[in-house]
Amino acid sequence: MRNGDSLSGFPLLHDYQLEEMWRTPQPIRPSQRKRGREGWNWRQRVQYAIGHALNEYFGMEVEVRREVPVQYVLEKWWPKQSNSFDSLFHYWDVKNKVSGELSKICALNNDLWMPVMLYEQFFTVVPELEVDISLIIQAAWQLSEQADSLLIQKYMVDYNPNVISTFQHLTNVFCYYAFGALPQLIEVYCLLEGKKVRFLPGSTSLQQSLDYVQLLKGSVEDIQKTTEHCRYRGCMGQQSSQQNRANKDRKEEREANNSKDRSIGPTLFS
Repeated sequence: MRNGDSLSGFPLLHDYQLEEMWRTPQPIRPSQRKRGREGWNWRQRVQYAIGHALNEYFGMEVEVRREVPVQYVLEKWWPKQSNSFDSLFHYWDVKNKVSGELSKICALNNDLWMPVMLYEQFFTVVPELEVDISLIIQAAWQLSEQADSLLIQKYMVDYNPNVISTFQHLTNVFCYYAFGALPQLIEVYCLLEGKKVRFLPGSTSLQQSLDYVQLLKGSVEDIQKTTEHCRYRGCMGQQSSQQNRANKDRKEEREANNSKDRSIGPTLFS
């Protein structure tokens, strides 16, 4: 892989963090986070099931894939409880739509052989932007022996144009700096809507994608600064609140003592 797997010390852009940024614009405070999968919403749980199911399915020999329904594999990974969904109806509606759409997609992909990359995380350096990119490639197929013949696929739960654009541009930049060429084709499947978005990178694609990634880098840096500022201000505000509460308690204690002294009156000595 061009530039190797080692990181340069530049800021690192993770594709999954950028996706979460688009879906959750307001940063979640550490105190609001739940650890591990306990804090996942229904979309994250479904995405997890899709990822593992396709990893298992596309990892099979082509002859086996043609005999095994993808729904069977998906069932093994699908969330067993509906408590993270909006309702029981929502749970079954999402399951039926995702299962049906995956069945159609996998039938269309039966002419593809073994993927050259399957749910792997890769790193590469983009020196001119002074940034590292981390990209999870869900499935990549080599359509010919040429370096620029890669078909890269992404499977999303639902349609989000910002997430799709980010994936498109990150993939263009990543492939160029990691493999020396743009991909031949990028496909994004949005399963709940039954939508497929295709990109055919052209001669101007690389510069457009570099500009986009440069903007992403700046946006992430701004968000990190804002988060740190808010965290600092939050701590300062908490300290100030605690100090004000302590001052108020001392003031009330002094007033109570003064009131007690006035109620007793002067002490008479015999």
